[in-house]
Amino acid sequence: MKTIEFASEEVNNTSPWDQPRGDKNNDNNSYEDLVLKPEYAKRRLRFDAGQTWFRIVPAVAGSTHGWMMRLHVLNFARGHFSHPRTLKPNAKSVFDHAYAWALENAPAGLYSKNNKEGVRLLADPMRLFWALIEREGKYVARLVYLSGYDGSRGGAPGLGWKIWNLCYERDEIGARIADVVSPEKGVLVSVEKNQPKGSKYPSYHLTLGRNPKPMSELLTQMDPEEIDALCPLEHTVRELSDEEQWQCLAKIMAPSTAAQIRESLGHPNVNS
Repeated sequence: MKTIEFASEEVNNTSPWDQPRGDKNNDNNSYEDLVLKPEYAKRRLRFDAGQTWFRIVPAVAGSTHGWMMRLHVLNFARGHFSHPRTLKPNAKSVFDHAYAWALENAPAGLYSKNNKEGVRLLADPMRLFWALIEREGKYVARLVYLSGYDGSRGGAPGLGWKIWNLCYERDEIGARIADVVSPEKGVLVSVEKNQPKGSKYPSYHLTLGRNPKPMSELLTQMDPEEIDALCPLEHTVRELSDEEQWQCLAKIMAPSTAAQIRESLGHPNVNS
């Protein structure tokens, strides 16, 4: 069993919206969730109806991110994957090349407010963090992967964004209500999910616990394999090859069009 060390609070408090210094288990088996590496995908936490309490894990020492990591996620028919710039700043995706080609050659086919049936090639903001949750008297390590949309373009902000704001909420005199991600002073967080019958989308109510839940205490209530799973967040993200990205692109447009875009680049390695 490895020893877990956590990064300083300066790292923990780094916003996932700043440039990083380095870089219900799905019931539908046909959906390709390619964001996380296979060995970590099974650890994804999905919120069931009702209340779920969990402890946010501080940034693991050695991570180039804080306790919450920002991701850029690209969607294709019945699946999604992480844009290469999630792990490599300024990296290009096959979808970026396809978007540039479409702007020049077939702009009418792109998604827009006026053309919601068009092909959408831009990435969505997502957020990722480790959490500990109690299962049968022991704590287990889970990855929480949620929308990081801030609501600036209309609509409700994503749950990942709301959790970030909750952790840094201040009272009427400007003091932090709780040091949520401190290794020893941190408290539990509650997400209560409600979806009335007939409602298309669920609503969420967030609450902070009142009593500290030291990580040192919770680690003693974990099996060795659960502790061993904890690692820097960037180690959990899957990086698709160019060839795999081309296969994803071909699922949202005519394969002949995808082939035409690929041919226009003049070389097989689009990230070079």
